[in-house]
Amino acid sequence: MTTTPAGWYPDPYGSPLLRWWDGTQWTDATHAPEQEAGAPPQPQSQPQPQPQFQSQPQFQQAQFQQAQFQQPGAPWGPPNQTAQLPTPDFGAPRRQAPVWPWIVGGVAAVVVLALVIGGAVILLRDRAGSVVARPEITATAPQLDQTVPPQPEPQQSAPPLPQLPQPSGDRIQDPATGLSYAYPGDQWQVPESKNVNDPSDPRMPLWTSGCQMTSQANYDGRGGDWVGSVYTAEVPQIFPYSGPQSFGQLSQTLLLAYDPLFYGIQHERKVLRSEATTVSGKQGWVIEFEMDFTKVAEANSLKWKKEKGAIVLVDRGQNARPAMLYISVPDNLDQSVIKRVEDSLQSQ
Repeated sequence: MTTTPAGWYPDPYGSPLLRWWDGTQWTDATHAPEQEAGAPPQPQSQPQPQPQFQSQPQFQQAQFQQAQFQQPGAPWGPPNQTAQLPTPDFGAPRRQAPVWPWIVGGVAAVVVLALVIGGAVILLRDRAGSVVARPEITATAPQLDQTVPPQPEPQQSAPPLPQLPQPSGDRIQDPATGLSYAYPGDQWQVPESKNVNDPSDPRMPLWTSGCQMTSQANYDGRGGDWVGSVYTAEVPQIFPYSGPQSFGQLSQTLLLAYDPLFYGIQHERKVLRSEATTVSGKQGWVIEFEMDFTKVAEANSLKWKKEKGAIVLVDRGQNARPAMLYISVPDNLDQSVIKRVEDSLQSQ
């Protein structure tokens, strides 16, 4: 068993002073570490033998006065006596850990926790908002389509077709083109405009006068009639025209365009003449042709085999489209009508 010798040691009770250990217990004697230390005054009832302190001159009583170790009003007992203190564990005093790090750490933990909770709340709220918003958009889109349906574009009504003029005496007058010609006879009838005009086809002339005679009714077994024709019209805009000097080319273009439209049965075509002419002193052009249906006619018992026709163009002056006379007569009808009408053609 070892014992700690009496002496001055750091105060185990936490003060910055040195406290006296008498070998068995702590006393109430203290002093600053900077001062010289000696043995504290001993209680009279327990005198310490002098030889024990001679070996430790730094603790001789002669170096200190008794009053140096007395604290007025000390609760440890009367002067010149050493009071006993509660005996802690011997050794260096324990340092108490500072409290402020714990406080700062706790506050920081609370702040971090608050931030985490706040972020989670915002995130959940945003997700909830986005989930709710999407069905609203998809739900309202069809309503807009139903509320504001696309408006159909107004359809432009086709201009009314002109009524074809009836014969006056022995002539037919066309006020639209200014042409007039001999009426072929009573067997030739003026048709209704809707039956011979097709405004939807820009190639087709808009006939403004005319008459026709049946060559063979129901020739195709499907109700179609083959007829002889005399008609007048303005040359359609789709065909280029640069003046009377282009009449030769224009007449051939018209013949090539109307051949498949007016003569749908297989045939052979032959141009009889194509030359300049004059009509009432105005420049013009005439192209005469013949269509040969002999092979088809013999194979299908048609009443005609050939058909003659002519296209006559008449200049109408600057900034005006030329006028056109179209004649076509099958050989089972009186084909002399072609020359008679051509010779009678006049232009106002």
